[in-house]
Amino acid sequence: MRQTGRVAEYANLLTLPDEFALLLHKPNGSCYVSASPNAATAAAEIGELVLRGRMVPHGTAVQLRDTASSGQPWMDRLLAEFQRAAGRENHPVELGWWLALRSTAFAAHRSVLVERGVLRVERRKFLGVLPDDRYHPDRAIRTALLTELHALAREEVLVDGRLALLGTLVHRSGLVHALDFHRAERSRLRALADREDLGDHVGPEVTATLLALTAIPTATALPS
Repeated sequence: MRQTGRVAEYANLLTLPDEFALLLHKPNGSCYVSASPNAATAAAEIGELVLRGRMVPHGTAVQLRDTASSGQPWMDRLLAEFQRAAGRENHPVELGWWLALRSTAFAAHRSVLVERGVLRVERRKFLGVLPDDRYHPDRAIRTALLTELHALAREEVLVDGRLALLGTLVHRSGLVHALDFHRAERSRLRALADREDLGDHVGPEVTATLLALTAIPTATALPS
């Protein structure tokens, strides 16, 4: 997480889908399953690739721009998948088609968080048989991220590409309700999702990505 305004920086450098996966975890180790974890985390992956200049949106599709190794296994796997789907002529790939196949996005980034010590695993069995593990988030890291998002929703920090995407995903997944954003804060995040008042620090490609996210059926916002 980058430092923004008065919000302190935390030690673990997380990507956008890592941050979103962290927000999906409750302090008790369970997660918000109503927020479509896989689809929303997959949408965050697209946002991260756009932020890094690896792809560019075209309506509800994305087109590869750079397939060089990133050093992050999940990202390199996705770039390879998109390269195969795009073919030699590098056709744009429709997000709706891709999201239907990305059914392990949340688990992939949960594993990243465990590896980095941001989640602590508690192994459990339901009725002594069925796996019922809990993933407890690092409270300081999760609180810092939430503090930054609330500051964004109160217009206390400048909006950049990462925050615009993260705020939009929190709004469209319905996490604004689960994470106790009040009405005025929810309205601000909805305005960001609608590409209003983005300011000068959000580039056109991120703005186009925000538009693409509105066309993803599985990333539909709950009423606010």
